[in-house]
Amino acid sequence: MTSTLALQSKRITHIVFIALLLDILSFTIILPLLPRSLEAYKARETHDLTLLSSLLSRISLLREFIQSRSASSRFLQQGARADLVLLGGLLGSLYSLLQCIVAPWIGRAADRFGRRPVLLLCMLGNILWTVIWLYAHSFELFLGARVIAGLSEGNVQLSNTIIADVTDPATRSRGMALVGIAFAVGFTVGPSIGAYFSQLPLESTQSRNIFTYAPFAAAALFSLVLLLVETLFLFVRLPETLNYKRNSSETSAGGDSGTEDVATGSRDSAQPNAQSSKQLQRRLNLLHFTYLFFFSGMEYTLTFLTHDKFAFSNGQQGRLLGFIGILSTLLQGIWVRRHRGKSAHKDKDMVVKGMLACSAGLLCIAYCTAVKSGSTLLLWMGAVGFAVASATVVNCLNSMVSLINDVETGKRLGDFRSAGQIGRSMGPLFACSVYWLLGSRFCYLVGSAAVFAISLLFIAFVPAPTVSSSRISTKKSQ
Repeated sequence: MTSTLALQSKRITHIVFIALLLDILSFTIILPLLPRSLEAYKARETHDLTLLSSLLSRISLLREFIQSRSASSRFLQQGARADLVLLGGLLGSLYSLLQCIVAPWIGRAADRFGRRPVLLLCMLGNILWTVIWLYAHSFELFLGARVIAGLSEGNVQLSNTIIADVTDPATRSRGMALVGIAFAVGFTVGPSIGAYFSQLPLESTQSRNIFTYAPFAAAALFSLVLLLVETLFLFVRLPETLNYKRNSSETSAGGDSGTEDVATGSRDSAQPNAQSSKQLQRRLNLLHFTYLFFFSGMEYTLTFLTHDKFAFSNGQQGRLLGFIGILSTLLQGIWVRRHRGKSAHKDKDMVVKGMLACSAGLLCIAYCTAVKSGSTLLLWMGAVGFAVASATVVNCLNSMVSLINDVETGKRLGDFRSAGQIGRSMGPLFACSVYWLLGSRFCYLVGSAAVFAISLLFIAFVPAPTVSSSRISTKKSQ
């Protein structure tokens, strides 16, 4: 790239990072409030013939069934409180399931109509659901808002798509790492912001009507402000990047020769590699599903483990999760983005290291449950494994998917995200079942073995994408 194009690419990447950080902060504010919001909605109800009461009743029956067939955990002994936490988890799975449905459509729309208009449309959906949340006086209205949220959240995949548009194969993973940094910072800081605003009640004491505030509406209001700022920022600063490489190539070449090379290279290389590209995409999608199935499940049960085995307080759990988030941020900024080598092979190397660290971390957590002294050393070692995996695996897999070719990047990244969201929606259900029916140690041993097996299959059957001749011609013309 020329220095001008490199500066432009860097500027767009930073715009995407800032906007995504605001988006994730807004998204994570609600996470610590879900169980208490459900509790507040339950307290507002005047009879038991409601959707919330029906759901809690069925979850209570499931909890009692689990308790009758296994050693009851300290968490499940909380009764109604545990039911609220589990329902909050189910709402999280519903969100992931909706993302699985909508992600391919968002990717295809971005390829057809452009990244910028589709992203701004997603922002309008995010603003709409947050406004409904602000005035959601009942659980049914709140649930409807969460459905809109799940169908509107396209910011993450579109951020990856835009970064893929403006970076070349050599700098792709460095740009993608910024998405991971935004995630790590957002998931570390956002819940703390939500907990703070939950102490500032903004609830109406008047009779129920459309203007009655939701529980913890101050948090919803702050989340809305973040989304409005993000939308205005994107509208003013973000350019369209759908044809960024082609436009940059034509501009820098100063004629038709560079463009002709690119077009010729595309025609020469597209057909022979079409089948292998589709096969590689399918393998990466399957890998994403299986990995997140186990990783998200183990991650979800971690708070149960610290509560059951170590009697962690909310503050101690917050410090453990904060440690994972901060370490993940540092690793992405210091290690992942500065790792040298050809992008595709570097990405595969990083994915393998992240999976092996995850497997080792889960093994440490499995054996920390057998330590009678109550030492948490192995637990914190396991947290390091979680942090390394969070810093490397998904971000580098996204980079690998984007490097398959330069055609329909939005579609490919949308399908890839969809596969991962299926795993993220199903994983916690599987992990919780194993955790409570077969024990925590067995649960984490299964997770460790599964992630290790996935890493071996990845090494054996998923090659690093090959940079096509069209992209080599583009780089030379620039």
